[in-house]
Amino acid sequence: ARADPNIEDRNQRKPLDEAILANKPGNDASSMFPLLRSHSNWTLDSEKYRSPTAENSSVQNLLDISPETYWTCLLARNGWVVFDLKHEYSINGIRIIGCENQSAPRNGRIDVSNSFNGHWLKIIDFICVLSQGNKNDFYFPSVKTRFIRVHILDNHGGIDIRIKVIGFFGVDMSLVDLLRQYGLENSLNTLLANGINDLETLDEQRDAILNSSDKYLDVNDHFQFIRFVEALRSPRLTFLKWSKPPKTTAIAGEKLKTFSVIGDEGATGRVKLEEKHENSPQATTILKRDLEPIQGHSLVAFRDYTFKYPGRYKIRVISLESPDIHTPWQEIVVGK
Repeated sequence: ARADPNIEDRNQRKPLDEAILANKPGNDASSMFPLLRSHSNWTLDSEKYRSPTAENSSVQNLLDISPETYWTCLLARNGWVVFDLKHEYSINGIRIIGCENQSAPRNGRIDVSNSFNGHWLKIIDFICVLSQGNKNDFYFPSVKTRFIRVHILDNHGGIDIRIKVIGFFGVDMSLVDLLRQYGLENSLNTLLANGINDLETLDEQRDAILNSSDKYLDVNDHFQFIRFVEALRSPRLTFLKWSKPPKTTAIAGEKLKTFSVIGDEGATGRVKLEEKHENSPQATTILKRDLEPIQGHSLVAFRDYTFKYPGRYKIRVISLESPDIHTPWQEIVVGK
């Protein structure tokens, strides 16, 4: 078979994009991260996210915990699904639970990327064994990524591909970064050993952790950990989206109508507006603003914004503290 030019084999040792970095090895169960809590918005019922799907099926069934639901791909070969984890995770394993017949997946591979549309880096080839329960776990050296593509090359002889669950072993880099901010990075391995690999799980178990600090922490870190946990209770920015997007056309030198962006309720922090001309390789920071908490969400408005020169532009709003959190690009055509 001819190699896909958009897929790079990790074993070829080519330079990787900065957003995809290999960490410590994770080739056996003892070094595995815990299984991540899946979220239904990690993939969508759209042609962009998965191969052709049966009408009565949903690719989001892969992310629920029900043993009765599954995703049915109409193809017997070369099925695929893309997962957008919304921000960066360190992943070192995958769990695939197929159906218990010949439509269960057999051969496949896992690719990762630093953008939805690739360039894809192959992490591992795998072979799913057909067995009762049909649960297959595969481990690999950890890799930091936001986008994962699972490619099912064939099945065990069925007319379609049916999978109950796809899950990932990993750790949320938001947890790692926050621990680092509070000087508690040495506690990460202990948290992972106790099944805590994201901020949600940590928040749910915070009281148990604080009541058993000797289990999780060095005694000197206890009070710093209290501050860390209190920070989790504060409103945090997890998204930015256009509330009132700018119009897609404008006149050079004339003010645009006010446009605005919203984020999580109660969240504060600074954001910046980036502008990028079609002929420029880089975006330029034009304005910085503070998010203002209002009822139901936080908001930032941009008034009296102008483009000096005609051309095709894109703008977006991005968090200064968490650059992975930003609005989609909005394209604007500026005339004379």
